[in-house]
Amino acid sequence: MGWLSQISKLSSSIVSRRSSVRSTTLLPRNMSTMKAININGLGGLEVLVSAEVPIPTVGPEDVLVNVKAVSINPVEAKIRAGKWAGGNLPAGSILGFDAAGTIVQVGSSVPASFAHKVGDAVWLLGSSVPNKSNAEYLVADYRSIAAKPKSLEWGDAAAIPLVGLTAWELLFEQMRINEAKPAWDASGAEDAILIVNGAGGVGSIASQLARSVAGLKTVITTASREASIKHTLGLGATHTISHNEPWAPQIAALGLPENVKIKYIAVLTTTTQQTIDQALEVIAPRGRIGLAVQGPEGSYSTFGKAQRKGIDFSWGFVFTKMAFKWNLASQGAALTEMAKLVDEGKIKSITSQSLDLTVAGLKQAHELMESGKTVGKVVLTVPAQGAFQ
Repeated sequence: MGWLSQISKLSSSIVSRRSSVRSTTLLPRNMSTMKAININGLGGLEVLVSAEVPIPTVGPEDVLVNVKAVSINPVEAKIRAGKWAGGNLPAGSILGFDAAGTIVQVGSSVPASFAHKVGDAVWLLGSSVPNKSNAEYLVADYRSIAAKPKSLEWGDAAAIPLVGLTAWELLFEQMRINEAKPAWDASGAEDAILIVNGAGGVGSIASQLARSVAGLKTVITTASREASIKHTLGLGATHTISHNEPWAPQIAALGLPENVKIKYIAVLTTTTQQTIDQALEVIAPRGRIGLAVQGPEGSYSTFGKAQRKGIDFSWGFVFTKMAFKWNLASQGAALTEMAKLVDEGKIKSITSQSLDLTVAGLKQAHELMESGKTVGKVVLTVPAQGAFQ
């Protein structure tokens, strides 16, 4: 059983608990079903269909959100096509992860200290279960949501949660790029980061966090097309190199000062042996490599060359906390911090295209994901008429 199916089973048992909600609600009386777009099987774009489904059950520690906008991630197209290594979802499943919307119900055991109330605008990463964001309503643990940035429209807000949390957790919790140098470090080196796939959704946030939060002065990204290069330089990258050429000679040609060393490499694309080998060639001794997308099992090794340089490896997986119900509050806290950074102008919008949240719009978004040529994020906003149809 893949991880996706395991999380789905766990979450289904949780959301099937006896409903227990506070008396205040914005949900229309006697409303029990909602509009959604689900998959009627695995395959091409034709499996995305409009559906009328039950509104998710609100458990004691849950919050129900009326979805105003979502964004799409490459993993969703893979799941729809049955090509995701994490496992397949059954027919009738609703895809989608990111969402921005308004709270309509709050579970009875949500503490009074919860910072939000019915009617508040929030953004969140929907839980990895069939009750996902391509629907009128989405249920989530109260600890995992945060107030939407005031300066962003619904669509721009929905673009950030999944990629933002992926970047935040990988860079700060695991690679620790923002930690202070120890007093005994006499190397005199100025730390730099290389972000592989800098124009993708995660890379678009990672480059901004590396500059605005970690304060790194040298942020190198890989990008191959003119549009990708322009996009990543506009979001904080100081230099770019091509995905398609050997990294080492390109980095040497950048003419970086002698004391600037690549201590961190964030690999935000499918990991291959070539990726590992090139990373180990250019990273400084005692550097840290963070990997966000697993490659085929057995297709690469992180050992051997890594030991001689003393390299730390870490895996980023944004669904770990959901799968194990571990430290969910940290995701809400991270989204709160990112909302502040957005409103302070330190994180820019990464929306590249906005569509209507309809069947046709979602099919177009999936097609764009499968083209491999998008930069930033594609968002879908609930239209005044015809939503989810």
